Amino acid sequence: MIDSNDFTTHLIRNNLGPVVQVPCSYLKDFLNYLSDTKRVELINPANEALAMGIASGYYLSTGKVPIVAIQNSGLMNTFNALTSLNQMYNIPVFYLVTWRGEGGKGFDAPEHDITGEKLEIFLQTFNLPYEVIDERRYKDQIKNLSKLARKTRRPVVLIVKRDTFQKHTVPLKTNNYKMSRFEALKFIKETLKDSIYISSTGYPTRDSFTIKDTPDFYMVGSMGHALAVALGVSLNTKKRIVVLDGDGSSLMHLGGLASFDPDYNKNIVYFILDNESYESTGGQQTVSPKVDFVLLAKAFNFKNAYKVLSKKSLKRVLLNLYNVKESAFVHVKVRNDNNNSIGKRVSDKYTCTQIKTRFMNNFNHDKKNLSFK
Repeated sequence: MIDSNDFTTHLIRNNLGPVVQVPCSYLKDFLNYLSDTKRVELINPANEALAMGIASGYYLSTGKVPIVAIQNSGLMNTFNALTSLNQMYNIPVFYLVTWRGEGGKGFDAPEHDITGEKLEIFLQTFNLPYEVIDERRYKDQIKNLSKLARKTRRPVVLIVKRDTFQKHTVPLKTNNYKMSRFEALKFIKETLKDSIYISSTGYPTRDSFTIKDTPDFYMVGSMGHALAVALGVSLNTKKRIVVLDGDGSSLMHLGGLASFDPDYNKNIVYFILDNESYESTGGQQTVSPKVDFVLLAKAFNFKNAYKVLSKKSLKRVLLNLYNVKESAFVHVKVRNDNNNSIGKRVSDKYTCTQIKTRFMNNFNHDKKNLSFK
């Protein structure tokens, strides 16, 4: 395994940085080290495409090659910027890309099957020079790839595997909120029973599934798209649609909020369960403490927008929502130390196709014209 101190030293020696990152658990210890030591500036954008834009701007103003550290599923989010910004304008970045799902189907959570199996094909297709990190050769790999990036003025990739970095733990920066995400979700599902649920990838889905397994659209990937899916569903049903999202995933694609239309999406209740962190990847902080979500929701035409800080206020809001059938936005602040209440993986019981089939059975439509397999 590689010591993050030594790894960082060689990034600095090769004049690489800052690290513009969207977290992955494979990078947790390296990111913990950077957060702890501040040896290289760490920048935390809301999504991977933004990471490319920020990194490109940094290069344009300094001439220094920045690092974009992301998961391989997030690499897909960068391809528009890669092909129409970096490769068009000859703007180099040094990608650190984790190899989730290496080996293909069955080696990781199902959302990593395709990108895990096809990662090298994607890199070759987009003409990205790459190396798979080797703990015996990583110093030369950093040196050679950084030289190539500067010479060609093109992005390069260093692939990071599972258990690449030695452990580096930092104390969890806990927030002061009393309610756990699990408790909040339990109140929601118990109160808004006759609803159609769509839950975001990660712990919101796992907790919701553990609390009560209903025919929800449990999203095990596609981070940031829960609200967008709900917007499409709401056009074809009068049933209440409840969206369970996290702060990190909601911030990833805020265009979903801008796409909400009070005339067409009257039946959506959108919850953001905000623990101010990417909990499933190691507790890295999101930018949510800087965001006034209620003000944002009102700007995007949610007439009913609430901020909830306690169990009592959540129960009061839920009772109001139950009695008044209107669209609403609810920002719920929750604790970020939920390790004792993390739910079971949905994928241990259902395939993604089975999740889809169960969900589609919520609706009355011509099943002859739809694929349920």
